[in-house]
Amino acid sequence: MRRLPLALAAVLSLSAAAAHAQTLSIPAGQTARLALAAPVRDIIIGDPLVADVSLINRRTLVVLGKKAGSTSISAFAADGRALIDRKVVVSGSLDGAVTVSRGAVTSAYACGDRCAKLDDGTAAPTVDAAPRP
Repeated sequence: MRRLPLALAAVLSLSAAAAHAQTLSIPAGQTARLALAAPVRDIIIGDPLVADVSLINRRTLVVLGKKAGSTSISAFAADGRALIDRKVVVSGSLDGAVTVSRGAVTSAYACGDRCAKLDDGTAAPTVDAAPRP
């Protein structure tokens, strides 16, 4: 009788691990490559405002994180078999990002050799004239 709860716990842990393995996390503005077991025929993305997919060849997809949020990607072979069915989580945080608060006004900057002010994602970043100290 004691083995049943242990077996059930083991199955639930494996299910949780499998579900976690099916989640693809990408920062906004970054890409991830997915290799498929067979040639793909159809690709479906749940919310194309969150992520986009490019087909590199019939067995390789590249997923681009566009804005923070979550969506799903499904890819199917010619016979209708599911090749991939994955949740995609796009984070809004950027490496090298800096947030500056002046009173009630908050601005975000992406910094490399120079800092570029980021907006809400509707326009290209604007580059500050002064280099980063």
